[in-house]
This record gives sequence, C-alpha cells and structure tokens, in this order.
Amino acid sequence: MIDLPCYGQCEAAALSDLAKRLPVPFNIAGVDVEAVMPGSRPPRLPADYCQALMRPRGHRIRVTVDSTLLPAAAVQHWPEITALPPGDGLREILFDIVFRDVAIQVDQWCGHRPIWSSAEGTEAFPYAFEILRLERPGDILGLVEFDVGGLQWIADCCSRLPVVCAVLDDLFLSLDLVVARISLILADLHQLASDDVVLLDTSPVGHDGVMSVLLCLSGSPCFRASIVNGRLAILSAVDCMMDRPDPLPPETFDSIDLPVDVAAGRLTMPLRQIRELAVGQVLDLGYDATTNISLRVNGQVVATGELVRIADRTGVRVHDLRLARAEP
Repeated sequence: MIDLPCYGQCEAAALSDLAKRLPVPFNIAGVDVEAVMPGSRPPRLPADYCQALMRPRGHRIRVTVDSTLLPAAAVQHWPEITALPPGDGLREILFDIVFRDVAIQVDQWCGHRPIWSSAEGTEAFPYAFEILRLERPGDILGLVEFDVGGLQWIADCCSRLPVVCAVLDDLFLSLDLVVARISLILADLHQLASDDVVLLDTSPVGHDGVMSVLLCLSGSPCFRASIVNGRLAILSAVDCMMDRPDPLPPETFDSIDLPVDVAAGRLTMPLRQIRELAVGQVLDLGYDATTNISLRVNGQVVATGELVRIADRTGVRVHDLRLARAEP
C-alpha cells in the first residue's frame, strides 16, 4: 500500500489557503526574499545556519536562517547563546537581539512580537515554507517549520494577504484546423502506404477554391473559418449547444471545459516496445510517482505537486505553479 501524506479537513483547508497566497515577498536585513511552499520534502540546510524557536501567540515555530539575514554584530553572540543556561533571561535577550530583523517582520505582519528560545532537540515539524532570495530563487536562505497549531495561525495571518492569481490567459492552447473527421482502426493505419487515398465523406473545398474548416479547442468546435491563398478568415463562432453560427461574446471562453490530465510522469517508448508489454511485466520508473504528479492542460504542465490523502479521499497538493503570475 502506498503511504501518502495524510491531512485532516482543517489542515488541508489551511494548506490550501496558505498556498494560494504564496509566494510572499518581503525584506529582512536589507535582503529581498520571498516565502514559498516547499517541495515534497523540506531542503537540508547547512549546519552553520542559525536556528531558534519562535513562540508567537503561544505557538511553536522553528526558524532556521542564514546568518546574512541577521545583524552582523549580534551573530557574534551566537556561540555564547547556546552555552548560557536556559531560564536566566539573558539567553532570551540575546536571541531577541540576534533575530531582531525577523522579529520586526513578524511584528509588522501579525502585530505580535515573538518570544525566542533555543531550538534544542530534533523534533519533527510536519509543515514548512522556504525563504528564498528574490533575485536568485534557487538560493535558500531559511526554513520556517511549524506544527498543526502554527499552521492554523500562519494561515489565519495570511488570510489578509491578496490571493496570488495565475494568468490563465498566458496559457498557450492549440486550435486545431479540422477539415473533416474520419475513423480508422489501427490495422488500417498499419496498412497505409505512400500514394494511398483516404476518402472523405464530404468535400471541404468549394468550386471557388475556398477550404472550410472548424477551429477546435480541446476537441470542441469554436469557430467556423475559411482558408484561401494561405490566409485564414474567421467566419463565425459555433454555438455547440445548437450547432449553429452565433456571435458569442469573449466571456464564453471562460466556460470552456478544459480537460486537465493528472499525470504521474511520462513514458516514451516505440510502438514496438508497447506491443511487447504483457500482464505481470514490471517497469522501473526510477522515481517516486506519488511525489512526481503534474497537472497538464493540452499537454502542457501547468502545475506540479504530490498525492496526499484527505480523510477518505486522495488529492493533489500543488507545490509549483508553472503559469505566469499576476500582480497582486
């Protein structure tokens, strides 16, 4: 049985609300950064990154950041912080100095200055988001990890942020110029030879040499058009419900049902090898299919993610949108 990440309804709703509002750009210590949803597994950060436990509103959130995001003078106190006994008050003061810029951002974000302490032990936090350098997205400067309570708190704080919308109008779709539609079985295709003639039921070319075509989107006819001397002329929109020409408004395209393929990868092999596939045969994919999910529209990847379990259903948690971003 495949062990999928399991989320409750409240956790799934919080993650969904958070994902819709990330990435969020901000500035720490003069460095432009952004918070983004991580991949299927949080990254391994260098051992020399500074780590502390933040307690905003009583929640436990572990922050691991590159020392370049901290005041230079304060970082010099870092070795002394962990050597101090907990509970004497000085350790918390030094933590607040070291993570001053992070605390200021948290205070501006939620109106509450966090209390800091050392993040001792190897406790696992199930949720996280990454801090990336804005000008170099591959440069991971930090990781913010939190438990279920922290997840709900962060999602509530993010609810005031605008939703980051993907610009679907920038998605390239294919309009097929369909002359006619015929049906051939595989055996007929196999027997096709050069100079064979495949007969059409009707002629798309009139006596005046004008070719009539249908412009089809995802298999559905959208426009009637004609081709003459290498030029395509749109004649009318097609009302698919009534199968008649009709001047449809542009908003009609927003209601076009686009098939979205949920794919666990793609295998490319010659037909000869496909013919050899047999029941019981095992193919080595070379990757974890559950964390290699892609959403494809018209063959184009618009998002990637992983399979997760929510109650008794299975869903796709989106990690990376491949569409252009709209300005908030």
